[in-house]
Amino acid sequence: MNQEQQIIGYDEFMPQPLQERLRIFNEVSAENRALLMKTHIERWLAANESRLNGEQIAIVEEMILFITPELYQEERDIEKIHPEIEALRRKGEAVFSREELRQILTRNADYVPRVETKKD
Repeated sequence: MNQEQQIIGYDEFMPQPLQERLRIFNEVSAENRALLMKTHIERWLAANESRLNGEQIAIVEEMILFITPELYQEERDIEKIHPEIEALRRKGEAVFSREELRQILTRNADYVPRVETKKD
């Protein structure tokens, strides 16, 4: 997969077997990685929002904002972002189970289909 030209969408990516997902994720651009992860977390939130409390929703929204292409660039300053990642991880661990966090934040998570939201 050519990093410069190929962009894979969430609906193509997530139904793939885990090993294929990992291979693809490592081959696409930082922008595409961020898009895949942000889409997943947004869909997870939409699918689960009705059962979450305000604190949980706020933390997931913070996670969404944290996902940027810079997070996935090889030349990122890990020392700079590590404290932010740790703080967000601790917030998540305080309000979600380990399995919920795995479903929210990892490429190993289950595929989440698009949830139709009601427009006011």
